[in-house]
Amino acid sequence: MKRFSHTTIALFMIFAGFMINPCWSQVEAVIKGKVINENGTPIKNASVKLGNSDARTNSNGIFTAKTTDFPAKLTVTHTLYSEYSDMVLLPERWKDTIQVLVVITGKEKVLDEVTVSAEKIFWIYPRKQANVLDFLLQPDNGILLCCSDEHNYFMRSLNAQGEKITETPIRNHPRKLYKDFAEAVHLVYSDSIYETALVNNSIGIFYPGSSLRLLNLLQTCVYKDSKNLIKYNYSKQNQCIEYSAINLQTKLTRTLYIGEDRRRNRQLQEYAKETANAEDILFHTTPPPPPMATTAKNPDHLKDSPGDFAVLKEARDRWNNKKFYDLILIRPTYIPMFELNDSLIIFDHLNDSAVVFTKAGVLVRSFPIYHHYFPGWKNELITNLEKTKLYARYESEGLTILREINPANGKTERIIKLEKHVFPEHIQIHDQFVYYIYKDYLDQSMHYLFKQQLE
Repeated sequence: MKRFSHTTIALFMIFAGFMINPCWSQVEAVIKGKVINENGTPIKNASVKLGNSDARTNSNGIFTAKTTDFPAKLTVTHTLYSEYSDMVLLPERWKDTIQVLVVITGKEKVLDEVTVSAEKIFWIYPRKQANVLDFLLQPDNGILLCCSDEHNYFMRSLNAQGEKITETPIRNHPRKLYKDFAEAVHLVYSDSIYETALVNNSIGIFYPGSSLRLLNLLQTCVYKDSKNLIKYNYSKQNQCIEYSAINLQTKLTRTLYIGEDRRRNRQLQEYAKETANAEDILFHTTPPPPPMATTAKNPDHLKDSPGDFAVLKEARDRWNNKKFYDLILIRPTYIPMFELNDSLIIFDHLNDSAVVFTKAGVLVRSFPIYHHYFPGWKNELITNLEKTKLYARYESEGLTILREINPANGKTERIIKLEKHVFPEHIQIHDQFVYYIYKDYLDQSMHYLFKQQLE
């Protein structure tokens, strides 16, 4: 049986519940709510679920429930109305009872959830032998594809109907297409990166640069205009992210925002000390000799074998722990910045808040967020191509759900289910459609491009 140190066990316990505020779990709060429809009429006999508590509304639409788990998911259902789903947070100045008002809509006006039928899902590029590796949506409703036909690889440009406009051959086995902060498109390989351009129905591919240096530099830049460049930098084992604004005229740099998971960083440091030099120990450990038949001349040749096996097993365990640390535990804290409408918004999931800046880097305001507490959260936010809407991604048994987040107040407005395909990849959204790549479950080597209506 694999042995873990006390620090390792403590680390696992923290990771299992790091999304839950420990002070919230110690409080039992009473939630009193009222359920009404769009006209303000109280809804009686509605089913209410708050965390693990169940309740029903009375004739005045009132319900009462208790819970100790915050944030708590609130779900209200009624046969005549659409399902309502939200999260209830514990206020900072909480005293006794939390008041909640729920407004639900009739099923003939389904706004909280959009369930699509097969007729609203389209196979964009239905060529049987075309394997779609990656794609990027274009502002003119076109699509730029990176794909392969049998043994040949191409970049292809499609129109809005999925018809091929032009193509150009490329090197084999590209990794992905990448669009940087200046809207330039790059073709990325494991050893190089090519800038591309689409002009007059022709695709140009220019001299490659160093993939590691150039791609890493491009990915750290999130916004640029004629005056400012905003970029981020990770430190402290990727548990601290710092956003900086660089004035392109004066070259002066100032810090906009710093987000840090100090507790996790401290635990990772302790874990790293335990797994230090694990590879050296493994390769310099002498394995036990192969088993041999016992003879009269060497009856005790296996006398020290149990100890040798124990040393080798300990070295292997430490090496396994180090790889677990390198590949799984060292994941960057997710505090992304997005350009939305006329603002730049940082979503600090560690502190349950969104911070709004002007595009000049001036702090405007902040508001609470809680979308990351819904079950199945995939640590991913997606903006549409127009940069006007924001969606959070969730998964349950392979099926993907997108919750639209209001960028003005952080509220969840509706749910979109991608019901036709499991584990969709490279999700992009443009003009009331969600696009994604689906991997054929019968032939894992083939990837197809689909789109689905949002409304």
